[in-house]
Parts: sequence; structure tokens; C-alpha cells
Amino acid sequence: MSFDLTAIDHFLFQGMNGLAGRWWLLDSLVSVSVANDLIKGGVLGACFFAAWYGGQTPETTQRARKTLLVSLITCVFVLVTTKLISHVVILPRPYVLSQAVYELREGDLVPYSHLDYRVPLDGRSQTRFASLRDGDIPAGDWGSFPSDHAGFFVVLSLGISLASRRIGLIALVWTFFVILGGKILTGLHTPLDVAAGAAVAAVWLGMIWAVAQTRLGKPLDWMSQWTARHAGLSSALLFLVVFEISSTLDHVQELLSAVGRHTLGIG
Repeated sequence: MSFDLTAIDHFLFQGMNGLAGRWWLLDSLVSVSVANDLIKGGVLGACFFAAWYGGQTPETTQRARKTLLVSLITCVFVLVTTKLISHVVILPRPYVLSQAVYELREGDLVPYSHLDYRVPLDGRSQTRFASLRDGDIPAGDWGSFPSDHAGFFVVLSLGISLASRRIGLIALVWTFFVILGGKILTGLHTPLDVAAGAAVAAVWLGMIWAVAQTRLGKPLDWMSQWTARHAGLSSALLFLVVFEISSTLDHVQELLSAVGRHTLGIG
């Protein structure tokens, strides 16, 4: 028995996106959850903070911190992987596919599969769709597979879950139902984009977690012990980490981009 993965993906997307364009209040709340860093990443940052300090004994605290450090390291590998894949697999965002869009394939223009899309009633979505109809499509909206946000937030949520089951449950529910659910409802990702990003996160976390349990994980043991000996400095560094988690590493990416342009003499 064969099945069309794209058809299933589109069916699931349209089921979720079908909730949009009906109630202005719902669409506005979802739009805020997608765009607002406090709602989007702030809750995950708070969960990370709680898991970092939530150990009942010095031993459980050290284990939890080692786990959270593993998740932070994994974030780098996940983001690099999702970025590389999105540059190879050119798949526009779902809202873009609501219009006639073509790709150049072996010298011929081949249309992408059309995708029915309900435009949310909030101002941000209405403005984005109006720009689309005028032919103005941001460069980043040409590569939605896999979802960077899914990879980033899922690996953090899984790491928090390994460090603290109760806090991790909050992080996972918030990630899938608020952050990623909002991405699908507003037409920025399909369920397949999200599933692929989550799969990348799970695979990388599993591999790096396994490595961390060997002798190669000794530096992480030392780092977690160091945070206990230097509570003040480590708390200050943790604040910077949580701040960047809340903004999805936007400031770090801007800094690296600026350094890269300066190094290459661009700009």
C-alpha cells in the first residue's frame, strides 16, 4: 500500500490552517505567539532556567546541568543541519504556495503544487499576504523545509525533559501547541516541515547525548562542576544564554554575520 506524503502533509496543513480567517481574536493571539519573543522563546528560557536550578541535591543538579549543556551544544549542530538542508531542498512556505509559483528545473519552469490557504485576519498576516500578491516574497520564505524553529525548540525541550521530566513536559507542550502550532496555522510551515525539524533535533540529541556518556563527556562534567563553584559568574552567563534562547539566537546570528562580512571585507 503506497501513500502520497505530500498529499497527507497538505491535508494536515489545511486542517489546521482551516481554523484561521474566522475569528480575529484567535488569529491575533496566534500571530503574537509566532512573532513575540517573550511568548515564543521566553517560556522555553524560563523552563531552561528552572531545570538548571531545580535539582534537589548537588548530584542531581550536576547531572541536570550536564544534560542542559548537551542540549545547547546540540542546538548548534541542529541549526547548521536545518540551514544546509533548506538550501538544498527549495520548498517555499505554505502561504507562498497559495499562488502560482514555479521552479527552474533542467531549463524548464515547473510549477509547485498549489496549496489552498486561509489568510489569518491579524494585521501581520494580512500585510504579508498582500505583499505576496504584489510579488514581494522575502528570501527566507523560499526555504521552509525543515523548520529551523522546530529543530531549535524541540532539541531544547527534549534536553529540558531529560533534565527535569515535569518542567520538560511544560516545555514540550508549549513548543508543539503554541510555537509550532502557530507556525502551521499562519501558513509559515507545514506539519512535514515541523516533523522534519523535530527529527533532526532528536537524531542529533541522541548522538551527542551518547557521546557525552563516554570519556569524551568529561569536559561537560567539569563545566557543570565549575558552575557550582562559581555560582555568580555562571548565573550571569546563564542569563545571556536564556536571553538568546528567548530571541532564537537572532543576536548571535547577526553578530556572526557582521563578523563574517568584516572578515571578508564585504559591506
